[in-house]
Amino acid sequence: MFACRLVRVVLLVVILLALPTALPGRAEFITEYNIPTPGSGPQVVTMGPDGNLWFTEWSGNKIARITPAGGITEYPVPTDQSHPFGIAAGPDGNLWFTEYDGNKIGKVTPGGVFTEYPLPAPGSKPESIIAGEDGNLWFTEYGNNKIGRITTAGTITEYGIMTPASGPRGISWGPDGNLWFAEFDGNKIGQMTPAGACNEYPLPVTGSQPIEMTVGPDGNLWFTEFAGNQVAKITPSGVITEYFMPSARTRPYGITTGPDDSLWFTEFGGNRVARVTIEGVIHEYTLRSPGSQPAFIACGPDGLWFTEFGGNRIGRVGGIGISFISEYSVPSALSRPRGITAGPDGNIWFTEYGADKIGQITPMGVMTEYPLPTEGARPQDIATGPDGNLWFAERSAGKIGRITPAGGCTEYSIPTPGSEPVGIAPGTDGNLWFTEYGGNKIGRITPAGAITEYTVPTANSRPYGITSGADGSLWFTEEHGNQIGRITLAGEVTEYAIPTAGVWPHGITSGPDGNLWFTEWAGHRIARMTLAGTITEYTVPTAGAAPEDIIRGPDGILWFTDWWSNKIGRITPSGAIFEHFVPTAAATPHGIAAGADGALWFTEEQTNRIGRLALPPRRAYMPLIRR
Repeated sequence: MFACRLVRVVLLVVILLALPTALPGRAEFITEYNIPTPGSGPQVVTMGPDGNLWFTEWSGNKIARITPAGGITEYPVPTDQSHPFGIAAGPDGNLWFTEYDGNKIGKVTPGGVFTEYPLPAPGSKPESIIAGEDGNLWFTEYGNNKIGRITTAGTITEYGIMTPASGPRGISWGPDGNLWFAEFDGNKIGQMTPAGACNEYPLPVTGSQPIEMTVGPDGNLWFTEFAGNQVAKITPSGVITEYFMPSARTRPYGITTGPDDSLWFTEFGGNRVARVTIEGVIHEYTLRSPGSQPAFIACGPDGLWFTEFGGNRIGRVGGIGISFISEYSVPSALSRPRGITAGPDGNIWFTEYGADKIGQITPMGVMTEYPLPTEGARPQDIATGPDGNLWFAERSAGKIGRITPAGGCTEYSIPTPGSEPVGIAPGTDGNLWFTEYGGNKIGRITPAGAITEYTVPTANSRPYGITSGADGSLWFTEEHGNQIGRITLAGEVTEYAIPTAGVWPHGITSGPDGNLWFTEWAGHRIARMTLAGTITEYTVPTAGAAPEDIIRGPDGILWFTDWWSNKIGRITPSGAIFEHFVPTAAATPHGIAAGADGALWFTEEQTNRIGRLALPPRRAYMPLIRR
């Protein structure tokens, strides 16, 4: 086994890079920010619900916030010498952290107000903490050899680990819906169900000391081996693969998934930040200051952020293919923009649910609004029709509207009272097809305004999103029916049950692979469905995610809005997911569309804005330069 590993290391092409260095026109660099408190000992860093980064100060006994511009604010932890360690954003909009020596779990609001919850047993030494998909916080107890769960109300439950004195440290929520954790002293990777059932997988090499872990873009769990000098991955079925570090005694430590679909980690002993592809190819980047001891790393809105335990700094790696987001305020207050689409005129068109208007925004960000004839129409979805006009659903008015690129509006009443049209999409037959959320029907409207309706077989199914499939039929989601429906151009309906109950499917689109892709708003997943009806579900990494709309992007990848987590996400046809933070907090992104300018445009329902996400160039990230 050792000979095989040696060959693998020899094949790696590794060049050390002392950052900041850049090729002309590139912006690859590392920026460092000094922490105000001397010798604070920064540990874990995480993205906060307010768009800032938050980190713990082990020796400074503080929780600190750093803005993307580098401004740092510190908040002392109430318990003296508590040694805060892990930190995570909770589903309640607060930050939750562990107090290693204080033997507590702490909560701090974005405004700096603290609440502490003592652990049941003394000497538990809580370390890492994450937000779970179940709406709770989960943490490791290094001293008590347990996995703990705390609700947002402060109720604590503990579960024992099979191996005595295993020393659990890093923890992650896996794509299989279980907890995965690193047993630093037990030399194993543990798996635990939310009910507390535990499995363990021994590492191939003794004394490796697995320390931190994260979910990778390939659907596996990736972890660092502090003493083993390796980065490794474990599949949800327990198969482990290890990759040797190019340099000796690097002490790989924190690890996270980057925006380039690679894993990024710190080398505590090597004084580097490193990147490993999902194939196992490693690149290392030396920090400019010796003895920095980079510890933990997290993805932020504009780069990768890491703590320097020895250097008493926060570092940021920029220019690694991160998409940049611009936001434009809608003129009408409380307009609540929802649906969005690319128009035939090269502009983006959107609905203003709260203002009863249709909006238009140019690629340069100039907006025009057109009031609808019907008061209280509540326009929701919008699509470009085969006739070169924009068509939209008026949910409360029970009408389908048409607006020309010049702004001329016509409305057509749906025959069924209380129809509540929501989704709308062009069909291959030259007509527009729409869902009737309240009427439990699928409707068709010709460019001349003639409407035909077809009843969905399942009563009260609440049809929601709709799209044209590769087979020429229309496919739609049933929010309450928990099904995906298919309607032929002749009006024949077939329904397919979603494996997971109560997921509330919303958006749906036809993917680059010829399959249907849809969002599970309450199921926290993105799902793929073949034309034959086979469904595969992929959990969004962010706990409590509420994916809403989904489209095929100009880059051949599926893009979706994460309404609750305030992110724009992407998923490859193989199921790898990564999310981009929306700059404005609590924006609740709703609809999403690909613009003629090659960017992605989306609506921000609560903050009354239109967002534009500029995709990075299709190039290799972080180019290596020979010295």
